[in-house]
Amino acid sequence: MRQSVVVVGLLLLAAMPLAADHHESESVYSATLAANFEFVSGQLMQLAEAMPEEVYSSTSEVFMHVVGANMMMPVTFGSAPAEGFEMPENPFALARELEANVTAKVDVMAKLEESIEYAKEAIAKFPEAMLDEEVTLFGPPMPKRAGLLILLSHSHEHLGQLIAYARSNGVKPPWSQPMPEAMPEAVPEPAVQ
Repeated sequence: MRQSVVVVGLLLLAAMPLAADHHESESVYSATLAANFEFVSGQLMQLAEAMPEEVYSSTSEVFMHVVGANMMMPVTFGSAPAEGFEMPENPFALARELEANVTAKVDVMAKLEESIEYAKEAIAKFPEAMLDEEVTLFGPPMPKRAGLLILLSHSHEHLGQLIAYARSNGVKPPWSQPMPEAMPEAVPEPAVQ
């Protein structure tokens, strides 16, 4: 847990120069979310790669659920759809169709990568002027900035779910490293002369 907090903190610090170099129409908020989205999405891709084909029958649905959110939520907030993607009248029907029909590892990974690239760019380029506009998503209206945060937390939520699936199938997440058996000894203070 402590490592995760440190990693997220470092990523947010790393995003600061990116955020400082943004265009006036893009926001620091969006740039920061995009940096964190890129991090969690990288872990989703690593885990998708590490999972053997034989467990995709039980995990592809979750990966494709993430794909659906990545492709449709930014459009709901006002971003242009990905090239070749048309927002359906009933997005939930499309999500169910993707989850049920895209199950082969190679297909899931291709769709996941495509959706990540689209959502990352949509988040990073989301205009600051639109962040406080309201959107109705899963109930009461909310500012679009809250919707973007939901998209980010959605990826984190399902990464956690997929880590549990992976471990129950004997797959160790590629970024997991064993903790050292003993903490390194403290470096002695230099002698004051």
